[in-house]
Amino acid sequence: MVNQYDYWSQTWKKVLPVLAIVGPACWFIAALIRSIGIGLLPGDLNWVSAPEGVIMSIGAPFFVATFIFMGQLITERSPKTGILVTVLGVLGTSLLAFISGFRVLAKGFVDAGLDPNEIHAAFESESAVTWLAPILIYNLFQFMAWIIAGIVIIRKKVAPLWVGLALILGVPCLITGQAFYFKLEIFWPLANGLWLLGIWGLVKSTNK
Repeated sequence: MVNQYDYWSQTWKKVLPVLAIVGPACWFIAALIRSIGIGLLPGDLNWVSAPEGVIMSIGAPFFVATFIFMGQLITERSPKTGILVTVLGVLGTSLLAFISGFRVLAKGFVDAGLDPNEIHAAFESESAVTWLAPILIYNLFQFMAWIIAGIVIIRKKVAPLWVGLALILGVPCLITGQAFYFKLEIFWPLANGLWLLGIWGLVKSTNK
C-alpha cells in the first residue's frame, strides 16, 4: 500500500502543473472566440458565445488543479496562506462552472424559441441576483485567491515579479470587461491571458 501511495503521489506531482494550465488555457481560447465574434447570441445576449460556453465548461473543472498548484507552491513559503489560496480558489470554481453552463443553456433556450432579450433581463433581474447571491460570494472568493496568491508570490519571491502581477491584474481586467461590459472584446481575453501567463510562469519557475 505504501508503494502504491508513493506512486500516486509522485504521478500527481508530475501531472499537476500540466493540469493547472488547462483551465486558464481553455478560458483564454474561449475569450478569444467571443472577442472575434464567433457564435454570438442575438439581442441583449450578444455578450454570450455558444462555442465560448462549451470551451469554458470543458476548462472550468481544471481550475481546481490550478488553485491546488498555486496553493502548494505558496505553502512552501507561507503554509497558512497557501492553504487559504487553495480553499478560496476551489470554492470559486463552483461559480466558474455555473457561468460556463449558463452560456450553453442560453444557446439552447434561444434555439428553442425563447426571446434572448427576456433571458438577459431575467438573468439580471432583482430576483435572480437575490437567489444567486450565495453563489456570487464564491466569485469573490476566487478573486481573493488570485490577489492573495499574487501578493505572496511578489513578497516571498516565489516566482518572478511579473508572475504575481499577472495574477493580480487579471482580476480588475475581468471585472472591467464582464461586470461593467466595458470593452469586453479587450478586457475579457486580457484577464484570462494574464492568468494563463501567471500560471505558466509558476510552472516554469518549478522546472528550474
